[in-house]
Order: sequence, then structure tokens, then C-alpha cells
Amino acid sequence: MQIPDAAPPSLPLPFRLLAEQALARSSGAALSGGNRVDLLFDATANFDAWLNAIADAQHSILVEMYLFADDDFGRRLRDALCDKARAGVSVCLLYDWLGCWREHYRQFFRPLQQAGAEVRVWQPPSLAGGLRLLGRDHRKLIITDRRTAFISGLCASSRWQDWRDTGLRLQGPLLQDAVAAFADSWRHAGNSALADQSADGTPCGTVSARLIATTPATASLMRLDLLIAGFARQRLWLSDAYFMGTSTYLTALQQAARDGVDVRLLVPRASDIGWIATISRTLYRPLLEAGVRVFEWDGPMMHAKTAVADGRWARIGSTNLNLSSWLANRELDLAIEDEPLAQQMEARFLLDLEHATEVVLSGAGQQPALKHSRGHRQRLPVRQQAVLGAAAAARQALRIGDALGAVVRGTRDVEHSEASAFLSIALTLLLLALLIMLFPRLVALPLALLLLLSGGAVLLRALSLYRGRWRKKQQLPPAADSGQQHGDEQR
Repeated sequence: MQIPDAAPPSLPLPFRLLAEQALARSSGAALSGGNRVDLLFDATANFDAWLNAIADAQHSILVEMYLFADDDFGRRLRDALCDKARAGVSVCLLYDWLGCWREHYRQFFRPLQQAGAEVRVWQPPSLAGGLRLLGRDHRKLIITDRRTAFISGLCASSRWQDWRDTGLRLQGPLLQDAVAAFADSWRHAGNSALADQSADGTPCGTVSARLIATTPATASLMRLDLLIAGFARQRLWLSDAYFMGTSTYLTALQQAARDGVDVRLLVPRASDIGWIATISRTLYRPLLEAGVRVFEWDGPMMHAKTAVADGRWARIGSTNLNLSSWLANRELDLAIEDEPLAQQMEARFLLDLEHATEVVLSGAGQQPALKHSRGHRQRLPVRQQAVLGAAAAARQALRIGDALGAVVRGTRDVEHSEASAFLSIALTLLLLALLIMLFPRLVALPLALLLLLSGGAVLLRALSLYRGRWRKKQQLPPAADSGQQHGDEQR
């Protein structure tokens, strides 16, 4: 496939300056030049690059990882870090409790600590903090010797071997921002700061980019994604693993499509989190009616979080197009302003579409359906797990029939998807309502426990603040204390 049309002409200088100001303010990150960025597609390229960089590390290794699994690759990566720690290399690992809760309780990270590495966990449950399930550290970042960083949507797990995902290798001035992002997470996950926060930011390339390290409630990526949807003039191609765009973002995509922008969205058909895929399908119709083209990946899982606009701008990282990523999590993305890399991303997107099925409005006269190449073997999007019960078996058979029909036609009608999606949501809600009516304790007990934990956590926090204020007051010199009291009397 060829990329349609050339990149749009450059904006006049005043508009370029305004665009730069808008991008900087929306993302909270300045544009930095002189970087080198290498695109890494899928697990083999990314995992090999990680292991090679770790093997070559001489001074330090920093890892911030949402999910670090106790499987073949997870153990291989852990053992590589253990070897470097025993060799005297400074190793700091920060993992998310929710992403690694099994590994956390099974002492998966203990060998690293025994080897001399520093290990911290992001927001584990505690009496002071309650459950704290929201606000996860969803970043995927590895920095070796403070001169090379790897940023992606991939986690440290063999599960990604069969998934479609995208990552990158970064060198240059933005390494200082990468180390600063890790140091901020490290400080919030423990009682001490990162001992060395320096980085080798020597210019070594020609790529201009922004490193966007979002934290809960900053909405940096949400503002940037909305801005790019407004700035795109010819093309805006998106890949997302867990698409649940807000009404504001859906409207931005619809308006861009109505304005003649070629807007395409690639999402998974078979997802590891099935209910998100179900909700995503309920959002297709307004997008399709506005002219947005929607494609579902035919393989096991599409996990890439990427965007590319007009052959000039691209984004790669950990942020999904949903409220959890935009507003609640710590995420890390690289927004690239470089034509060769953006065009490379566009070429890859078109290649991905050859392994996807387009979703269309039946009878609506849409564009010609995406055709699978001759001899292409369609992988059925059936979750590889045991199916128990006749009802589950029937649902699975319907999915297979739908997939086979998509292979023959080259497209899939949105009505079929909407019917199953809305039926699943309706049955789930009705089942929950029935369970609540029959067994009210199912709701009352967990709710009471949650309120007890939350109330206890807030109480402990209040006592901690009171104790801190009392200690601070005890440390004030008498003169300062009396002066403060005198000021209070005058006020």
C-alpha cells in the first residue's frame, strides 16, 4: 500500500509559532531537538533491544514497569537484572502493585533485592492508603547508563510475544526528561529520592520530540490528543488497545472526518479485557456515520498505543484513549515531530490494516471493503481458554461464525457488533440487579468494608498531618513561636 497524498505544506511562520505554543502548553512539555529515535515493532525487536542494552550497561539501570510477569520472559529479564546488580551496576526497579499483585505476594522480586537491587512498589494496599486501586503507574520505561531509554506499550511478559505492539529506543537531550520522570515516580513510591538524577543528554540525532510524563489529574495527553485531532489537515491514524473515548474526543474525531480528514482507528477484535472491547463497539456507529473508518485487528491482540498525523507528527507510548489513562494513571509517551519517522509509522499502519477487518455500516454505501491478500491466513479471534457450559459454547460458536463471515466479505457490519455488545451489557446489568435483589449482602458487605477502609485511611491521614504539624511546632524557636502568636493576636 502507498501512503495517500503528500504531507501538507508547512504553515506560515506566525501559525507555526502559535501551534508550537499550543502544543507546549497542552502537553506540558517543550520540544527538544537533537535526539535519536529508533522504532521497535512487536515483542521480538523490543525484548531483544532491552536485554542487549541491559547486558551492555556499566553503571546504572532504571526500570519502571506496570506489569512484570512470572513467566519465561519475565524471569529472563529479572535474572539479567540480577546479574548486573551482582556485578556492581546500580539497579532500581519500580513496579505497580495492581499489575504485579501475584508476583508481589509470591516474592518474585526477592532475588533482585538479594542481588543488591533497589526495588519499590507503586501504591500497594495499606491501612493508611486503603485499597488505592485508582491512579496506577502504567508506564513502561527502561533506562540504561542514563544514555538510552526504551519507551513502549509492552510489559515484561511472554504474553506480548504474539501481540501487536510498538516501542522505541531514545537517545539524546530527552534522556534528562526520562530520568526526571523516573525520579519523580521513585520519590513518590518511597521515602527517599533517586541518588543520581543526571543523564547523558548529548545530542546524537536530528529528531525533535516531547517526552510527556503524565501524572493523575494533569490530563496532558488528553489535551494533546484533542489538539492533534483539531490540527490534523489530511490524515489522522490511531491504534489503541482499550478504546473508550470521551464524548469530547469522539466529537473531535467526528468533526475532523466531516472536514475531510482521513481518520482511521485500529482496535483489537479479541481483547484480553473483553468488557472493554464490548464497550468500544458501542462507540463505532457515530464515528462511522461521520466518516471515520474503524478496523479490528484479526490477530490475538492489538496492544499498540500510537497516533500519526499528516506524515509529520507521531505519538508512541503507554497511554490508551480512555479516561483511566488520560486522568488517573502515570503514563509516558513520546510525541515525535519528524517526517521520516512519521512516514515510517504511516507505512506500518497500512501494513497493519492488511491484517485487520474493516467495520462498516451495512447498506450505507461505505468505501470498498478492505480485502485480505490472497493466501492470507486469518487467525480466529477466539480466546484460547476452556469454555464451560452450553451457553458459553453457543456464544463462542457465534463469534467463530462472525469471524468466518468477515473473512469472506472482507468487512464486518456494525449492526452485528452492536447487537452482541448491547446484549452483553444488558445481560450483565440485569444479572447484577437480580443478584443485588436476591442477595443484598453481596453489595452491603463489600460497600461497608470499602467505607471502613476509606474512612480508616482518611482518619490515619488526618492523624499523620496533625502529628506532623505538632512536630513542626515543637521545632520552632521560642522567638519565632511568640512572634507567630503575636501576629495571630493582631489578626
